[in-house]
Amino acid sequence: MLPKKRLVLTLVYVLTSMFVCAQKFYNKDVNALIKFDKTSEFTIFSATAENLTYSDLSLRYEFMVFKKDSADNTAKSLQGNRFFLEANEKKILSSITLNNVIAGKVTLLLLVYPVLDGEENTGAISKDRIEVTSNKNGQLQLKLDPNRKELLREEAQDGIFLQGLVVKKVLTKSGRDFYKYFYAEYFNKQIKTEKHIVIEEVPGQRRSTRISVKVDGQLVWQFFSQPKKDYLTKMANTALDRSIRYLQQLQKQKQTLTRY
Repeated sequence: MLPKKRLVLTLVYVLTSMFVCAQKFYNKDVNALIKFDKTSEFTIFSATAENLTYSDLSLRYEFMVFKKDSADNTAKSLQGNRFFLEANEKKILSSITLNNVIAGKVTLLLLVYPVLDGEENTGAISKDRIEVTSNKNGQLQLKLDPNRKELLREEAQDGIFLQGLVVKKVLTKSGRDFYKYFYAEYFNKQIKTEKHIVIEEVPGQRRSTRISVKVDGQLVWQFFSQPKKDYLTKMANTALDRSIRYLQQLQKQKQTLTRY
């Protein structure tokens, strides 16, 4: 019996070690995050994914909702699909709305899988999980995954999240249009940062103007303006990608400093 017990213990140790090692690699290349927006009666939960690499990725997601009532009966719903993320892109994948008064418990689980050469039989590379309950006063209670890559400061009970601003300092209609296209994508991607982004337009050459985009005072993109919509849209997308990349670099530096 002794050798068999040792074999079982060894197997348990190996499996546990493999699981712990696998945990370390979650959210390394893709950050899966369930974001939420509370109102007085409802809360909207949005499944999001952010590409943390400089390469385009083909991915698949599963957004699962488990509802357990007071009698321990569980119902499951699932949303999922393939999607594509460009380098440093952030995307909203799906969303659900829950009443703030919940009988029992609701668990939301987001998993993101890579799609390699058309194959989907691979393990998840990114995940997030939230447990939702109501207290005796009918207030929504959220239990977050402790391994979340992003700190949602608006969730802190004793803190205030100061949202960064997208500041407009433009001179012409082209500058105003560029700001509009830039801010629309900034809003759609639900970017939350305390850093300010400044869009500034100054006189340039040959009756043109030069538009620059700065994040926290650092220049990330500049170009000479043109009135064409396609051109300004392309410049807005490029400027936003550069801005996101720089914000990610700042976040990594902050995490490194915190670690040491």
